[in-house]
Amino acid sequence: MINKLDKNNSHAWRFRMKNFFMGKGYWKYIKGENKNASYIHDSMIGHVKDAKTQKEAWNSLVTLYETNTKAHKL
Repeated sequence: MINKLDKNNSHAWRFRMKNFFMGKGYWKYIKGENKNASYIHDSMIGHVKDAKTQKEAWNSLVTLYETNTKAHKL
């Protein structure tokens, strides 16, 4: 089971989700190799609304949560 993404678990969430997506054959959507729609929680839309690809959306979330996690730890 993968916990929901929050400001305290971004590294573990990223690792688990990447492996889950790779195992299911969905990683191509994240990498931008497939242009079909992807789904996220409504609260995350503001963080990815300007992304033009799934990869850009993924990178935005990674940057957001890795930055917040580092700042939170300091």
